[in-house]
Amino acid sequence: MNDQDNKIKNYSIVVDLIKLILFIVTGLVVGYLYNQLLYGLIFSLSIYIIYILYTNYTFEKWFYNFKINKSTIYHQKYQNLASKINFDFQNHNAIQKKLLALEKRFEELSESMPDAVVVVNKNFETEWFNRAAVKILSLKEVDIGKPIMHMIRNPSFAEFIKHNKIGSSVNFISPLKYDLTIKCFMVPYGEDRNLLTFRDVSESDKLDKMRRDFIANVSHELKTPLTVIFGYLETLSFSDDGYVDDDVISEMLKQSQRMDNLISDLLKLTKLQSTDIADKDFSRINLKTISAEIKVACKPESLKNKNNITILSDDDIFIKGSYEEIYSAFINLVSNAIAYSGKNIPIEINYLSNNKNEVEFSVKDYGAGIPAESVDRLTERFYRIDKGRSREHGGTGLGLSIVKHIMNRHNGKLEIESAINEGSKFTCVFPKT
Repeated sequence: MNDQDNKIKNYSIVVDLIKLILFIVTGLVVGYLYNQLLYGLIFSLSIYIIYILYTNYTFEKWFYNFKINKSTIYHQKYQNLASKINFDFQNHNAIQKKLLALEKRFEELSESMPDAVVVVNKNFETEWFNRAAVKILSLKEVDIGKPIMHMIRNPSFAEFIKHNKIGSSVNFISPLKYDLTIKCFMVPYGEDRNLLTFRDVSESDKLDKMRRDFIANVSHELKTPLTVIFGYLETLSFSDDGYVDDDVISEMLKQSQRMDNLISDLLKLTKLQSTDIADKDFSRINLKTISAEIKVACKPESLKNKNNITILSDDDIFIKGSYEEIYSAFINLVSNAIAYSGKNIPIEINYLSNNKNEVEFSVKDYGAGIPAESVDRLTERFYRIDKGRSREHGGTGLGLSIVKHIMNRHNGKLEIESAINEGSKFTCVFPKT
């Protein structure tokens, strides 16, 4: 309540109090003159009550009819309050006109968009849609008021709506046209409403699938002859006939092994991008157990590089996921720490539950660190900070990209912290289960 409202309220109370006193005094004087004080007081109070009821009646009559008849007479007592109501009503009308104009403008813009636009209420019941929604989603006028899930029956879309992830998106196959891939975005729209936009991404999805299939097919075709070459080179490396220089054979073996690793990583990355995790592959994974297994698996590398690997946690903390993929992500991080942190650099493996009920698995080294401009690009395919050093260690440039995709498939994320001469920390964050 502002100062003006307080003034109106205080003024009304003072006026009512003065009038009440005047009525009582008048009643007492009249009663005294006729020697009937009690009857005089009762009579004056009765007149006062009738007066109050009448003024309330005239104001209520004005209040309930002021939209259609603003000339209705009301008592002077309510002049300030009536003025305020009129003022607020005019403001309300002005704001409503602006909102209607904006909504009309929005609808005009939406009609010109190639994307389907649907406005839904808090219960995800359809309130409005543009012409593109008729073409892409086959919506009709009779669908207004119906839940959007009844018109779009797709498990991925239903899960997306169920979790109500504002600002996120989902891709799904149209239930009406199986050759149509739709991308849906959801953003807040007004009070208790959401705006859903549906975009036809069939062409880009088809091109992306062709690209993945091409990489997978080429990688598969290269794998077979490379295996044969690799086998013959190993045979020659054990030969003592002296016809071939051992250094040449060693270099050929090294490059063949590098190409084999590259093809294997490409096949793994393509599989991660083109398939979903089967339900049967999900299991309960104890981070204590998998950390110990990774430390043992990386022991030959760590001994060779003189890195001391320490597991900081000893708790039984569980996550749910594909054991094979999680193992691949974790061992990738530890192998990278050994390869790029430097000799005699300590490496720490840690896992814990954070204050957001998420589970974190981290690998930290105290090596040279990563330049700030390179941190955000580390998960790009084939990105290397030092190309020569990466090739020397047999790196393919796909390791962290594989880790990122594995985390995405598990609804998690990969966080990277690093500072020059202080080391790097790679953290896999899993959602609460």
